[in-house]
Amino acid sequence: MTSLAIGDRVSFSYLKGADKEGYSPSLVNYASRASSYAGVVEEVRDITKSPLSFDTVAYGKIKGERSQNLVTVSVDGDGSKAFYDGRMVGLIKANKAVKPPTNG
Repeated sequence: MTSLAIGDRVSFSYLKGADKEGYSPSLVNYASRASSYAGVVEEVRDITKSPLSFDTVAYGKIKGERSQNLVTVSVDGDGSKAFYDGRMVGLIKANKAVKPPTNG
C-alpha cells in the first residue's frame, strides 16, 4: 500500500486478529476483532529500510505477522496510532487534509 502519502485523509477497518470457529477445517472470523478508524496519515515507514527497534519487536509478544509498511495515522479524537498496511482493509482515501489557516 505504498499509495498512501503524508497528509492523506483516510478511513479504514483494521484487522486486529481473528477468532477461530469450529475444528476442521479451521474457520476464522476476522470481522469479530476489526475496528474502524479515520484520520490523517502522518508517516509511512518501510520497515525493511528503517527497521523496528528490538524493544518494539519484543513489546507485547506480538503474535501476528508484520507488513512491510507501518502507517502512522493521527486518528480523529484519539491521537497518533500505527497500523500495518496489510491489515488496513476497506481503505478510503480522500483529498489531502487541509491545514487551517494561521493568523499572523
